[in-house]
Amino acid sequence: MPSFETFLDEMTAATDRVGREEPAEHRLLRTGQLEARPGGKGSYFTTLDIAHGMLRDFTMYIVYPTLVLHRGSNDIAQSRAMVGEMFPTVLNYLGYSGFSELKKLGHDFLTLAPTLDHSQFDEGLSAYLRYTNLLYGWAYHWFPWDVGDAMRYADGKEASLPAIVDNLVPTDTIIRLRWEPIGIEVRAYLATSGNAELCDELIATMPFTCLQTHAMVAGDSLMAYSPLVSTAPTPFKEEIRLAPPGRLRFNPRTGQKFIVQYGRTTEDIFAPVIGSVLAEDVPKLAAVGAEVWESTYRTKKPIWLTVELD
Repeated sequence: MPSFETFLDEMTAATDRVGREEPAEHRLLRTGQLEARPGGKGSYFTTLDIAHGMLRDFTMYIVYPTLVLHRGSNDIAQSRAMVGEMFPTVLNYLGYSGFSELKKLGHDFLTLAPTLDHSQFDEGLSAYLRYTNLLYGWAYHWFPWDVGDAMRYADGKEASLPAIVDNLVPTDTIIRLRWEPIGIEVRAYLATSGNAELCDELIATMPFTCLQTHAMVAGDSLMAYSPLVSTAPTPFKEEIRLAPPGRLRFNPRTGQKFIVQYGRTTEDIFAPVIGSVLAEDVPKLAAVGAEVWESTYRTKKPIWLTVELD
């Protein structure tokens, strides 16, 4: 059994690496070069598809809720029981699908869990969540979304949307967003009074750089799986289809995503608001959106978002 310190060191190294480049094991999966050849009747698309969905659900709907529940309770035995029940099957399947590092690190955490106190459990699980979120960012980026070319709505029309509602009040807390290699930069304000704790955590994490991707089901929206791990309360939310272009959101529950809306969005969910791009810079976002759509949907050429205080 590794020591807790060794586990944290390994988590840091793995997370730093996956934050910079696509993991080799994912590249083998998406190019059909896994030695175990998982799939069916000679096709590895089925493996890629199922592993992509399972990794998404694991990081967003198992690891993250476990951290939320752990932080809301002093019952370390219950936290150990949750990971012991929910992690192994997913870890083993994703390991079979090529994610050997995720499997090893996950099982290392399970082995250590009975020896960890409440604070150590939080630290270890947070480190693992940061890794799985960034790993999923690559799975999302490389997924062959362009199979959707064969599944388009017959009339080709976009949904009709209600009028924009924008009651957000600008603040003096200004950040900069820069996309490379596009070479476009915008300034935005943080709505620090609405979700104050979340904004404070974001500021403490800046500057950070992460892989930029495009939403596939919500309209004109950019998503970046960030290195932040937040369970902060987010009382200030808005229905995203009513939000104006330029709105900034952050969704801890779906991958710690830093979100920039550059046009209209169609989804009728409520999401935490963190600010807006300054009015004079909003027109720049259309070009960013077009480039990122091509990157995520077709070309797979990485685009990187850097977020920093002004």
